[in-house]
Amino acid sequence: MWRSARLLLPGICTAAALSVGCLSSPEDRTDTTTTSPSPPASLSPSVPTLSAPPSSPESHSGVRFTDVHAAAGLRFRNVSGSPEQRYILESISAGIASFDYDGDGYQDLFVVDGNRVEATPADAGNRLYRNEPAADNAPITRIFREVTAAAGLSHSGWGMGCAVGDVDNDGDPDLYVTYWGPDLYYRNDGDGTFVESSAAAGLGSRDWGTSAAFGDLDGDGLLDLYVVNYLEFDLETPPAGGNWCTYKGLNSFCGPEGIPAQADRLYRNSGEGHFVDVTAAAGVDRFAYPGLGVALGDFDDDGDLDVYVADDSEPNLLFRNDGDWRFTETGTLVGAAYSENGRAQAGMGVDAGDFDNDGDLDLYVTNFTDDVNTLYQNQGDGWFVDGTYAAGMGSVVRPYLGWAAGFFDYDNDGWLDLFVANGHVYPQLEEHPAGLRYAQRNLLYRNHSGRFEEIGRNAGPGWLVEKVSRAAALSDYDNDGDIDLAVVNLNDVPTLLHNDGGNRNNWLGLKLIGSDSNRDAIGARVTVRAGDIVQVRQVQRGRGFQGQCDPRLVFGLGDRQRVDAVEILWPSGRQQLMDPPPPLRRYLEIREDRHEVVAGPVVAPRNSPLPDRFSPPPDPTPSPRPASWQGMSAAELRKTSADYYRQGRYAEARKALADVLARAPDDMSSYVNLGLVLYSGLGRYDEAASLLEGAVRRDSAVASAHHLLGKVYLRQHRVGEAIGALERATRLGPSSWHYENWLG
Repeated sequence: MWRSARLLLPGICTAAALSVGCLSSPEDRTDTTTTSPSPPASLSPSVPTLSAPPSSPESHSGVRFTDVHAAAGLRFRNVSGSPEQRYILESISAGIASFDYDGDGYQDLFVVDGNRVEATPADAGNRLYRNEPAADNAPITRIFREVTAAAGLSHSGWGMGCAVGDVDNDGDPDLYVTYWGPDLYYRNDGDGTFVESSAAAGLGSRDWGTSAAFGDLDGDGLLDLYVVNYLEFDLETPPAGGNWCTYKGLNSFCGPEGIPAQADRLYRNSGEGHFVDVTAAAGVDRFAYPGLGVALGDFDDDGDLDVYVADDSEPNLLFRNDGDWRFTETGTLVGAAYSENGRAQAGMGVDAGDFDNDGDLDLYVTNFTDDVNTLYQNQGDGWFVDGTYAAGMGSVVRPYLGWAAGFFDYDNDGWLDLFVANGHVYPQLEEHPAGLRYAQRNLLYRNHSGRFEEIGRNAGPGWLVEKVSRAAALSDYDNDGDIDLAVVNLNDVPTLLHNDGGNRNNWLGLKLIGSDSNRDAIGARVTVRAGDIVQVRQVQRGRGFQGQCDPRLVFGLGDRQRVDAVEILWPSGRQQLMDPPPPLRRYLEIREDRHEVVAGPVVAPRNSPLPDRFSPPPDPTPSPRPASWQGMSAAELRKTSADYYRQGRYAEARKALADVLARAPDDMSSYVNLGLVLYSGLGRYDEAASLLEGAVRRDSAVASAHHLLGKVYLRQHRVGEAIGALERATRLGPSSWHYENWLG
């Protein structure tokens, strides 16, 4: 996750250019292609901010998200360390779960809170919020009332994440909370109260737990538990003796490099609410990597749940379930451990979903800044390819640091869209306000038949909120058929993004209840056929990063007026076909052991018009050039741009290089450096390509310009042109192994 103290940046420039301040690239971190054309790079004084150019107004389907946390009663402030974030421990204490704890049919919220090193604040502690009707004159229909103490869930400490599941199959969901320190397990007594039962259940690991997930891994109808662990961290003997490390020239906490990692924990549910630690027997203890995210899914379509773990600065893990509590780690073998360039990335969160509607589960993993999040596309047999670039999930993401992520069909058009919760880990970045940001906006990607476009800036003011986000939960908290999003923000109030307009399209909601299968039906696979579209979803709770989502399945249908077939494959192996086809625009409750379906109330489409189309604010006016630049030579300004780049101040680096080129329009090294800023720093591939195409027309004998242009073309998925540019670079620089390697 965090790269403090050093940056490994292989150079891309020619030897001659190195003497005049050549930039170097955090290559080759995975990128994604840009999703909409950008204007050609300009050498004018007007330099865009780090935000991507807004997408077209038509791209967001008329759906608008608004942050309603205050109106909904979610006014608490998260506690996670000090403002300066001195230790790595302080940077991730934030978890959330959406679940119906009291069985009234509405999703409630549980929030995990953290601590401070010096002392526990009086207002710190986990919170449970009950979902209740709002007053008649309220701007929203549902609100949340805190019931933590009455429910028996009051507790403070270094909380991290949580997992939800009906462990004893008694009809109410139980709760597991991870900590730096002993984890806690709460049994739901079914009367609105919980009983802390860690010792009695055989749980309560003292490791640094992060994400966790329940799932029936052996097919016995009982939910087992996978807990992801992070680092061996001791506040009494912190890394570097408690001194600062550095990141981009700024003070930063130390880690994870240099801190021993912990193996994850796997628990088998042996019945009657008791668990047995089978970590060693299952082979999980052989991999001590710093884990942060987990997703359970049948990735090889063999009828049982596999386990995927997102690891920080180490290869991601995919434990293939071979039955009888035997797991084989296959991440590298099947193509889901590294980026397509063969690098271990800094995995944070992960979600699984069928984004391309081909019937299998794909994976999306969030990563550190100056990199991109990775989309692993399932090829249908449990083998994956890095589909990040091909799916267009590209340029916008590079300045962001991602955490929770989740597939969801926000506009109910039948294709899974995606959100990403963002926020950096180093508040010291605020010393350079024009550079990378500590607080960041979250991202919303719309899925256009398997290719994504980031449209958050046009999807309502909720997506312009800048916070230091961590965990998130997808939840239809108001039962209106479109998915909302709750986000926990570090040392700040939460964000509750209310989806307004997503239910204008038709939809079908399903709540599954197992009998021979686990009661939560976790792992059940549902196929819905409607005209020309076939959708496959798997019931999941643990998703993203340190979060739990609404377990109900919502299938968007667009303007289709009926569903042709609903097929359910239960974890027990039982298959069920709904006949006749179900009614739309409502939630249906389906039990494994009954033919009858309980239908909820019909949700009518909006009769009132949507609010006026949201217009995002314009990019801020660029700051004026520093007065110190006035007396600088072009060489000095070029060196200054290199310093800006190393500090993550990409917009300033771009502006400085534009000034250099205004003075020295034939300076090819500055064209290459500016192309690198656009490509690797800001992720603006179209602008980088346009700039470099002009540069090689100006001087076709510079190998580094052709080489960088070839890499940009690859990110744009212009493979033929990329090969041509890389071949040209190799001919011009035959002694460069780096050029040969890229061409190979």
